Parts: sequence; structure tokens; C-alpha cells
Amino acid sequence: MRFVSSSHSYGEVALHMQFTPKKRRKIFLCEIIQKACRTSFEEIAMQRNVKLVACEFGPDHVHIFLLGWKNYAVSKVAQLFKGKSSRQLRKDFPDLCKKFRIPDSLWSDGYFYETCGNVTAEARKFYIERMQKKHWQSISA
Repeated sequence: MRFVSSSHSYGEVALHMQFTPKKRRKIFLCEIIQKACRTSFEEIAMQRNVKLVACEFGPDHVHIFLLGWKNYAVSKVAQLFKGKSSRQLRKDFPDLCKKFRIPDSLWSDGYFYETCGNVTAEARKFYIERMQKKHWQSISA
């Protein structure tokens, strides 16, 4: 992780977040939905000048790892990523919520977040990118 210099600050904070669909539905078993969700997150990050370092999926959740989000509160980051991605996925897949019996919105109300310092940023990235495989072992077996 490198420090970022702006006109009035110098530093960096990494943010690890996890979002789950309502009722923990396993919507990410479908690779097309995974790809669409990742694309939506990439677009949101680009629009907000935030760096999406990692985005990995379990069958019923998604982890994202962000840098450069210093201009936003954690709650605002969650609101942006969950709100825009929900609208985009429901637009691209009109039957998504009906097929998985999800009520009016895609994501559950809560979210997990953790800020990561310089020492744990690489470990968190490793976890998100590699350790998610355990969620798929029982599916593919």
C-alpha cells in the first residue's frame, strides 16, 4: 500500500467490506451475475475515484477491498456500492429477485466493514482473493 498525497493530506486507508443478498440467497452461484456485479462495482469505483483492489464472491456474499475512499464515510461507501449495484443488477436481470424470492431490494440491510492498516492490507487482499475458495468447495464437490 502506498501513501497518496492530495492538496491537504498524505496517507491511505484500506477498507474491506462484505455485502450479502437478502435472506443470504445464493445468487452468486451464477457466474454471469458475478461478472455483472463486479462490473457494476468497478464502474462505481471509477466514478467516485476509488480504487477497487479486490472483489471476490462466495455463493451468498461478496467481499470488496477499496483504497482511496478517504472523502467518504464508511456508511456512504456502503450506500453507494449497494444502492447502485442493486439497481443495475435488477435492471440487467429483471427476474433476479423473483427467481431467488428476494423482496424489494437485492442487498440485506447490514454490511461488514473493516479498515486495514499498512501491515494488514496485503493479508486482507490475500484473504479476499484466495481464501474465498473454501465457500466453493462444498458446492463443487
